[in-house]
Parts: sequence; structure tokens; C-alpha cells
Amino acid sequence: MEKKDVMKQYVTDKYFSKGHWWTKLWQTLVAIITWICVAVPVYWTISSTLLANNPQFIHAWKYEEGKTLFYFFDRFFIIAFILIAIVVIVSTIHNNHRVKQHISKERQYNEDLLDIRKRQLNNFYTQRFGQATFRQHVKHYTVDPEQNLDVNEIHRLYED
Repeated sequence: MEKKDVMKQYVTDKYFSKGHWWTKLWQTLVAIITWICVAVPVYWTISSTLLANNPQFIHAWKYEEGKTLFYFFDRFFIIAFILIAIVVIVSTIHNNHRVKQHISKERQYNEDLLDIRKRQLNNFYTQRFGQATFRQHVKHYTVDPEQNLDVNEIHRLYED
């Protein structure tokens, strides 16, 4: 099974399908606002610490305490970045392995036996509850007491 087939089978995304303009507009707007919320604090921190001596940048703060705190936490930020990068890379490798080894494997059941069981079940339902078109299109249906299923009735049907 190719990746394109897997994506069609397991992933539906209204953003990339035709139509759904409100979804596209809403998700794009949320993405832009979120990236602004990420970029502004990063700019404030970099412009006020690493670029503090460069007059071309607008500095959000010029307090010495902020610079001291930033340089105090620089090792923490570097270690946190490295750990997060390792977790993301390992998770990506693990997910790719799962897709290749589990999703794209062949079916683990006998398709011929499944078709036989589906036909048996459909015949049983037709006999018990009426034709398939009636069952699918009826809006309200009252089940008679003799139509109720026993606990293992479907299981016994498959044993035959």
C-alpha cells in the first residue's frame, strides 16, 4: 500500500480539500496569530539581549536584571532545546516505523471468510428485520420481543 493510499484511507483534512473556505480562513488566521505570539517574545528577547548594542533594532527592555536572568538561563535553554529536539526526532522515527511496519502490512484476516460471514449476517438480518433498503431508510422501528437477539446468536451463526 502506497503512502498516498494510506493518506486517503486514514486522513481527511477539510483544509486541503475543495471548498470549506471558512475552515481555511479560520485555520489560516489562527496560524498567523499563533506565529505572532511565538515571534514577538523571541524578538523581544533577542533584541534586548544579543542585539542590545545594535541601535537598528527596537529594544523591548533595557533592564540589566533581564539580561542577567537571560544569561543565567542560557544553559537551561540550550539543554531544553537539545532535549526537545531529541524527543521530536525519536518520536518522528518511531511514528515512521509504525506507519511502515503496521499500517502498510497486509490484512491479518481471511477475506473470503469475511465475505461469507457478511453474507450470512445480511441474510440473518433480512430474515429477522426485513430487506436492507427498508432497514436503512426507516426512521422509526419497534422491535418485537421475538426479534430480540440472544446473547450468542451471532457467534452461533458464524460457527455453522
